[in-house]
Amino acid sequence: MFSIKGTVSSGMNKASNFMNKDVYKKQYSEKLGFIPYTGTLNIKLKNNVTLDIENELKPYLKKIEGDEKFGDVFFLDAVLQPENININKKGAILFPVKTIYKTDTLEFISDEKLRDRFSLVDGDQVIIKIDK
Repeated sequence: MFSIKGTVSSGMNKASNFMNKDVYKKQYSEKLGFIPYTGTLNIKLKNNVTLDIENELKPYLKKIEGDEKFGDVFFLDAVLQPENININKKGAILFPVKTIYKTDTLEFISDEKLRDRFSLVDGDQVIIKIDK
């Protein structure tokens, strides 16, 4: 397991459009083990850190299959912990094949809206723990 720090940041509010697509819905429950809230928590990694999903983390990626219109979504099981709060939340980091984000911005999902659960706002610091 390894941990990385990041900062909560606003996205483009488009994740819910994709989270609700039929092509993904059934697979979320089966492969993630939970039904995700329909948005993502965007986390900008600190200190120019990126995740190497093409090499180092590739063997650990799991896949939610898309179709010809909507691409595959790879994911890693992960745990989120807001800094200075001793509470963890299980979820996953999504890596859509079709995305606008670089690998220094993560899209974290769980079964609830994390901004509400932890009273998170842009700029708050979080720790992501990835089990590999």
